[in-house]
Amino acid sequence: MSFDDCTLADSLKQEGKLEEAIALYETAVKLNPKSPLAYHNLGKALQQNGQLEKAVACQQQAIILQPNFTPAYFPLLYAPLPKNSPLIDDIIAVYRQVIENLPNFPLAYINLAVALSKQGKIQESIALFQTAVRLQTVASRPELSKIEWNSQKLRSPDFTIIGSPRCGTTSLYKYITSHPQILAAAHKEICFFSEHFNKGLAWYQAHFPPETEAHDFLTGEATPTYLTHPLAAERLYGCLPKMKLIVIFRHPGDRAFSHYQMLVRRGTESRSFESAIEAELQLLHGATETSLADRNNWKDCHYIYKSLYFYSLKQWLNIFPKDQFLILQSENFYANPAISLQQVFEFLGVPDFQLNHYQKYNGANYQPGNQVANQRLREYFQPHNQKLDEYLNSVGAGFTNNKWL
Repeated sequence: MSFDDCTLADSLKQEGKLEEAIALYETAVKLNPKSPLAYHNLGKALQQNGQLEKAVACQQQAIILQPNFTPAYFPLLYAPLPKNSPLIDDIIAVYRQVIENLPNFPLAYINLAVALSKQGKIQESIALFQTAVRLQTVASRPELSKIEWNSQKLRSPDFTIIGSPRCGTTSLYKYITSHPQILAAAHKEICFFSEHFNKGLAWYQAHFPPETEAHDFLTGEATPTYLTHPLAAERLYGCLPKMKLIVIFRHPGDRAFSHYQMLVRRGTESRSFESAIEAELQLLHGATETSLADRNNWKDCHYIYKSLYFYSLKQWLNIFPKDQFLILQSENFYANPAISLQQVFEFLGVPDFQLNHYQKYNGANYQPGNQVANQRLREYFQPHNQKLDEYLNSVGAGFTNNKWL
């Protein structure tokens, strides 16, 4: 399969012509049966088309062909498989084989730990997360290879990015954890205070480098769905009331469309953007400030409600002191990441640190949204944006150079 054919398949996938794209990717697999990339690309298209089992099989095959082929691990990590799915046993077997062959490859430990956690095997998953975070930390910070890693000294994070999805949290987290005094978690998005609270605090703490006497560092995570989860704020405050909280917001309409595109790529959204927005607007019709503040009402609203930042943020500020928050705006962050990072490091109490290059992570290319739908969203969000702006200014946390109003 030529480069031009691959480009055509990618373009067809972006346009939603999945059957045509899949046919081209299948041809690529037949022509290159030992190419992990060919299986990976086919798997992504199959998942977007709702063919999850075949998609999982493709990503597994990519890993079998090349155990350190990192792109295949992420679709498997986030594959929406039920905990009783027989596919999980197959995936677990692949990960165990990778670990046997590549004992210093952290992604295999992380994915195996997540898969075992789904099956309720918490103690084994804790040990695997601890191994993964040690391997990952030593790989990125070789100077820490000599220190003693005491797995009994579990620690909690110093900060959490709590929201919002599709606002740049991955890039922000990558930049923050590039600081020499800040270490990354086993993986960025742990979802403990939303989806995995029943697994226990030790399971959560195992994702972070343990305390050591030889090195003073900070660590943290980024789960952007915490912001709108109905129980996350109360749970987090109950466990870690001194936590520093970072929030980053993007223009609500842009965030909604990006979130829609993400779910399309994952194969969990088959409606047009216009249909999805119309359905959510109907659900939100007549909602009051009181009903919008009750996050239990809007669990099925992924696009518009998650962009109504004011109502969720106010609930968090009713629980945590405002001096434990840093609130950023995506547009300002991407326009000048060095300035935003300076704010972050000052907030976290570490010296400023600038990167040589600010790569954009977790971005995606997709067709622009319908102009009519975009205009409707702009009109809908305008009063809510105004309310957020007034509220942030009233608590002394307003955006510098607000680009939404």
